[in-house]
Amino acid sequence: MQTLCLHHNDADGRASAAIVRRALGADVQLYEMDYGNFLPLEQVLVSEQIIVVDFSLPREDMQRLAAYHQFTWIDHHKSAIDELAEIASEWPGIRDTREAACVLTWKYFFPDQPIPRAIVLIGDRDIWRWAEADTGSFNEGLHQLNTHPRNDKFWVPLLDNDTKTVSRIIAQGEILREARLREIHRSITSCGFPVSFEGYPTLAVNLHGSGDIGQQIRNMGYRIAYCYMDSVQNGRLTTFVTLYSAEVDVSKIACQFGGGGHAGAAGFHFERGPSPFPPGAQVEIEVRV
Repeated sequence: MQTLCLHHNDADGRASAAIVRRALGADVQLYEMDYGNFLPLEQVLVSEQIIVVDFSLPREDMQRLAAYHQFTWIDHHKSAIDELAEIASEWPGIRDTREAACVLTWKYFFPDQPIPRAIVLIGDRDIWRWAEADTGSFNEGLHQLNTHPRNDKFWVPLLDNDTKTVSRIIAQGEILREARLREIHRSITSCGFPVSFEGYPTLAVNLHGSGDIGQQIRNMGYRIAYCYMDSVQNGRLTTFVTLYSAEVDVSKIACQFGGGGHAGAAGFHFERGPSPFPPGAQVEIEVRV
C-alpha cells in the first residue's frame, strides 16, 4: 500500500514524519508543507493511505482526503482542531492542544514505548512549555543539522534514545544559543517599532518569527510580538506574520485574517501591500519623539 505523509516544515513536523517513517517503513513518501502551499496532487492520486501530521489543509481538502483515502490526522493546532471538529470526530489520529505533534505521533504509533528524550525536547519547545532545562540548547543545536525525516543517520539514534547523541547536540547548541539571543536583542532594539495592533500594545519587527524573539519582546512589556517578513508564494509577493503572546489568545486574532495556530503563537499571511499589516487591521503606529 502506497502511503504519503504530509508534514509541517518545522522541527516538530519533521520529527513527526520521522516517527511515521519509523513506524511504517522506509517506503513511506514524505512531503513537507507550509500553510498556503498546494497539495502535491500527483502523489496524492497514487497514494492509498495519507497521514497528515502537525499540519492541516483547508476544510474541503481535508474532507476529500478523508473520503477517498485511508486517512489519519495528528495535530495540536487549536484553530484547526476547532474548525474541523464537527467533521473530524471519526478520523483516526490524535488531536490534542496540550502536546506537540511529535509527542502525539509517538503516542499514536508507539503507545507502549517511552517517548525518546529528543522528542520530549523538540515538543517542549514547540508548544513553548519550557519544562526541560535542556530544551533551548538542544533545539538550537538541532537547527544546525540536517533534520530531513529521511536522514536516518540523524533520526535513528535519536528515536533509539541514544543519550550520547542527545548530549552532543545539547553541548553544541548551548554556545550557539547564547550568541543568537544576543543578536536577537540587538535586532529587536534597532529594528522594532511600537504599535497598537487590534487594541493591544505590540512591538512589530521585520524578522522571521521565532519563540525566542517573541519572548524577548514580551519581556520588554508588550502584550503581543508581531514578526513579519516578505517572500514569494505561488508567484505572488506575500507578507508572512507570526504573533506571540503569553496573555492574549493570538490564534483568535490570526483567524480573523485567515490564519491560525496556538493560543500563544499563531500566524497568517496576505498579499503584500503598502503596509506590513493586513487590510482591515486596527493599527496605530506610535511615533517616537
